[in-house]
Amino acid sequence: MIYLHEPIIVKPGMVDEYVWAVGRYCVPGWTKYVSVAGAFKSFGHYNEAIFVWEYLAGVEGIDTCGAYALTDREGMAWQRLAEKYRENWHSQWVEGVSFSPTVATIKERQKKGDFVGNSIYYWELTRVLPGKVDEYLEAMEKELVPMEEKRGMKLAGCYRWFSGCGEPNEIRSFWSLKNWAHWGKILEERARDRSFQRWTEKAVSLRTECSYTFWVPAEWSLLK
Repeated sequence: MIYLHEPIIVKPGMVDEYVWAVGRYCVPGWTKYVSVAGAFKSFGHYNEAIFVWEYLAGVEGIDTCGAYALTDREGMAWQRLAEKYRENWHSQWVEGVSFSPTVATIKERQKKGDFVGNSIYYWELTRVLPGKVDEYLEAMEKELVPMEEKRGMKLAGCYRWFSGCGEPNEIRSFWSLKNWAHWGKILEERARDRSFQRWTEKAVSLRTECSYTFWVPAEWSLLK
């Protein structure tokens, strides 16, 4: 599946109002073209937000989605309103890897209790050595995901840049966390888990950089 990531720098003091306004004024018209995957404000930076949208028509829908901002009356009205809030804004085209849950998958898993009642999400950005992306993703699917999901940290999305739009060796992943106590428990369990230590050793040998941030989901977000 093809996704649009929108990292936003919001004007000081307006991030909560902006996230609310996206749900109130943007989503009703925008969801003619996309499905809402995630909407978040940054935990550590008071004026950052990020939105993840899944394209309903896949690759074929990329060109048609431009109509929302350029010719759709609701979309044009939203763009004018958004200028009140946004300081910096850009769009990033990414695609889900083979084991990344889609919006449909997330909705099915929510019936079983996954991806509900989470107060924070963990976002990891990884840059892999040239030629090692497939090996890294295979190890991630077979080793990391099962370990973390047993600990209750559910993979909400794993993406790579779409069709040469960005860094070919960059991988992004989103993970759900119930709360900070849950994150603390995960860190304790990782420290005792020999399998996780072996994964870390392998991952370090395959990547050049890894960083993470935490995000708070919006009330109207699918991932919450």
